[in-house]
Amino acid sequence: MTGRILLTGASGFVGRQILPHLAGYEVHAVSRQTRRQDGAVWHAADLRDPLVCRRLIATVQPDILIHAAWETEHGAFWEADSNRDWLEAGKALFLAMVETGGARIVSLGTCAEYPTLQRPTTEADEAQQPSTLYGRSKLALLNHMRGLGISHAWARIFHAYGPGEGPRRFVPQVARALAEGQPARCSSGRQLRDLMDVRDMGRAIALLAASDLSGAINLGSGEPVRLGDVASMLGQIAGRGDLVRLGALPDRPGEAEILIPDLTRQTRELGFRPRIRLGDGLRDAYDHWARALGTTELHT
Repeated sequence: MTGRILLTGASGFVGRQILPHLAGYEVHAVSRQTRRQDGAVWHAADLRDPLVCRRLIATVQPDILIHAAWETEHGAFWEADSNRDWLEAGKALFLAMVETGGARIVSLGTCAEYPTLQRPTTEADEAQQPSTLYGRSKLALLNHMRGLGISHAWARIFHAYGPGEGPRRFVPQVARALAEGQPARCSSGRQLRDLMDVRDMGRAIALLAASDLSGAINLGSGEPVRLGDVASMLGQIAGRGDLVRLGALPDRPGEAEILIPDLTRQTRELGFRPRIRLGDGLRDAYDHWARALGTTELHT
């Protein structure tokens, strides 16, 4: 593997897990503030300005763009106006890649692009009008990229969790409460989801960038699980299953009960299988928050 890669969102939840798997490339990483990391050249840029996007591509002239930047503040991003800004940023980046002779774009999509189904979703199941502004903006960016005539892949992420995850997201919220000896208040827990450790997710996206696969491709663990069972697993890990309170919070209005991927493309075409099982990843997540909160007892 050779060439120059530009990774946006490089300090973000997913982006920081892609970086370690880009060995062999000249790596340029983008964040809002300049950072230092061996093996990468860092650029400070606010990509919400389309002109900044175009200048960045012109300066770096990457062969491959991995676009992982987007705002996903828990609870706020579904209908946030910033989704429109990130849609325009992506368009500017992608057009600049074409204009400077870039070879390939890999961008991060979302399972929120899919309609509610009672079965695993395939890449062809994308909704005409996803139910949230976030999902609609992501799908609009994919449709824009499809018309540019450049090699591209679209990584549809299903529920990543793990190191660097925001404290208000599901796994950290439950783990933090349990580590502090407090009730872990959850919704019904009936939601069936596919949780993938973000360390595996980073490896999969780097592999996708190095491939010649095109179009949308679901990325997930292949381990469907009810969120209530995830909370119960964390309760067992903490030795405080008595503190898990399913049904203490309402379900989010309009939330799909089933949202899991068909992983045929990931398995057969990309040749990727996760290495981190859910139980192991949840133990790591609980231990992280127990240490961060200064509690002395880790998982049993």
